[in-house]
Amino acid sequence: MAEAFAIEERDFPEMTVLSVKTKDSLRAMGSYIRGLYEQASLRGLKPDGQVFTIYLDKPTDPENVDYELCLPVSGPPEELDKLADMGGDPCLYLRVKGSYKRFEAAYAALTEQAAAKGYSLAGPPREVYVRGPLLGFMTFIPTMVTDIYFPIEKKKA
Repeated sequence: MAEAFAIEERDFPEMTVLSVKTKDSLRAMGSYIRGLYEQASLRGLKPDGQVFTIYLDKPTDPENVDYELCLPVSGPPEELDKLADMGGDPCLYLRVKGSYKRFEAAYAALTEQAAAKGYSLAGPPREVYVRGPLLGFMTFIPTMVTDIYFPIEKKKA
């Protein structure tokens, strides 16, 4: 029996982000996230939201994934002007509580919902880490919370 997810339509929040694109292992994410926080501090920027990942291709091999890590920031306009603004785009959204092992079913549910509503994917999915693993990259911690956004557009008739 398929797992039931509460899928909503909502816009991805608007924000300015400090980001890094890479093709690396999923285990390496922690070092990139630390680097984003260090860069923000050096540039006089303050974190202004949860870190999130944009998956630029489907992560089929956890040792070789193309992704962009983003840290929403606020700070001096002269620094913010050098960064990317994003958000405001319509998405299918759902919240996953618990293990990353639930993501395959969550992505399948989002794909099915998009097809049922007549939507096509309008960009790569985003995972916002509301509450991540407490002791490193572990997949069994029941307190983890991740918001998944699937950018969508209506199919042309």
